[in-house]
Amino acid sequence: MALYLPVLYGTTREGRVSIHVAQYAVQRLARRPGVETRLFDPRDLPLGNLVLRQWERRPPVPAIEEFSAEMSRADGFLIVTPEYNYGMPGALKNMIDHLYKEWNRKPFAFVGAGGLSGGLRAIDQLRQVVSGIGAITVPTHLAVHQVAKAFGPEGPLSAADEFPVKFDRLFDELEWYARALKSPREAVDAAAGRATGQR
Repeated sequence: MALYLPVLYGTTREGRVSIHVAQYAVQRLARRPGVETRLFDPRDLPLGNLVLRQWERRPPVPAIEEFSAEMSRADGFLIVTPEYNYGMPGALKNMIDHLYKEWNRKPFAFVGAGGLSGGLRAIDQLRQVVSGIGAITVPTHLAVHQVAKAFGPEGPLSAADEFPVKFDRLFDELEWYARALKSPREAVDAAAGRATGQR
């Protein structure tokens, strides 16, 4: 059973170093058998500040419609985010808030990238947010401390033997939850579709 597990990146800030962590995560996740992935960067999406959510826009914005469709077909998500002032970046919250049903009954895993805390406080916030969008969080997370020293464009700059193991452990758990939830979620969606068709 193939899985689609997109990676959502959390910031549009100039000079962002954590993008190297997101790119490494996508490359490593893409090598796993039976997994499809893709990086979604808020810089590439015409979201703006949230005024209308995706389903409220008339006419629809094609790029956001495509984003919605990709999130709908996803089986789970990996979020890679820095931490700004003890919390998640606004661009990430904005990205999440544009959609709703696309996230429901799906697992989220988190990679924080920061200074001394490694993004742990952003991860704590995300656990609350994900609960609010009808999704679940996997127990394991990964914190990349001192990200500017830990990662570069080619991947890990330090602890090069440890990061692959840590990422694979996180991916194992995300895949487990994605597979466990896929069939029950599809059954519920199919039943809802049949009920709607009977009205």
